[in-house]
Amino acid sequence: MVQSHTVRFLPAEFLTNNHFIFGQIRVSQSGLFGMMSDPSSAYLEIKDASIARIHKPDKVINYTQVLWLVKQQTIAICVNKREYIGSQAVVRSGYTRIIPYDVQIITPDYEITGTLEWSGRFEFSVLMSEGTNAFLILYDVTLSGVLFPNLHIERPAILLNRKFLNSMICQKKATEEQN
Repeated sequence: MVQSHTVRFLPAEFLTNNHFIFGQIRVSQSGLFGMMSDPSSAYLEIKDASIARIHKPDKVINYTQVLWLVKQQTIAICVNKREYIGSQAVVRSGYTRIIPYDVQIITPDYEITGTLEWSGRFEFSVLMSEGTNAFLILYDVTLSGVLFPNLHIERPAILLNRKFLNSMICQKKATEEQN
């Protein structure tokens, strides 16, 4: 009998207001986005976690085999591969035309640039109120600390907690404007 592996551990970086955490997170087939969308759990369990303060992200202040992190207090989760976010069927429902938008986002602690893939014409009010999931997916991201320039992360994908979003600038990519 062949047993399917529906659970796997992914490396990820977790950002809060004060800390930078690197560790392994256990996800199912729905990936990280599916896990963050799950309303039955309010926390994340991170294995082999290294913890640093955001003003010195390269200086580990603690290491633990297990760390629990409240989802609502997580500002961003950075991953090294787009596919870690999850299946496109989970991320997007239905048959819609996706348009990439270049965005610049400011949170109380971070400045973020990247690409937001959105179906149809971009509407900020819909972005901020659509669905029950608190997290937005951004691709090809650069994240920097506002007060702490030593914190600089470039990743293929992140999940951003929209509850921490202060402001956004959005432009449709030039290649899509010509179509």
